[in-house]
Amino acid sequence: MSVRGMESFSGSARERDEFDKLLVRTHFGDDTAWQAVLAESLKPWGDEEDDEDFQSTTFAVDDPRLRGMSADDVREALSASDEHAPVVFIADEETMRSPHLPLLALNLVADDQDDEPSHHSDAIRRQCRIVPREASGLHCNVVLGNMDFEDWSATAHSSPDGIFHSFP
Repeated sequence: MSVRGMESFSGSARERDEFDKLLVRTHFGDDTAWQAVLAESLKPWGDEEDDEDFQSTTFAVDDPRLRGMSADDVREALSASDEHAPVVFIADEETMRSPHLPLLALNLVADDQDDEPSHHSDAIRRQCRIVPREASGLHCNVVLGNMDFEDWSATAHSSPDGIFHSFP
């Protein structure tokens, strides 16, 4: 990870509220898709049937110097610059090319949990795909300790398309 890439994340710890989800753009081939991701990310989340919609807030990192950055590079950069972020959402090439715009969600505290017994696979503990509208729900519930990342990820991994859309 170059120092230039770290500069893109340096503001996240200082400027981001703990309930703002961190959204990092790593694919720059489709600005229309990126705008759609941002719009979907700002939609309220919650249970529409019960009228329990919650406001979504996003801290977006949109820096062309991050073009092609891998999930491991993002994880490493954030662990060095924003140790309080429990999860990060990446808008990568798969996000931009899919009709559901699924973000790659990375559990940034997975390494801290390695000593704890888990019945989930490493893949479920570390990452999943999630539609942008639901990303704030995952982030806020992890920050509050209401749910674990694995609750969301296991649902995503068990869905036919491998994407978290909602709980069954």
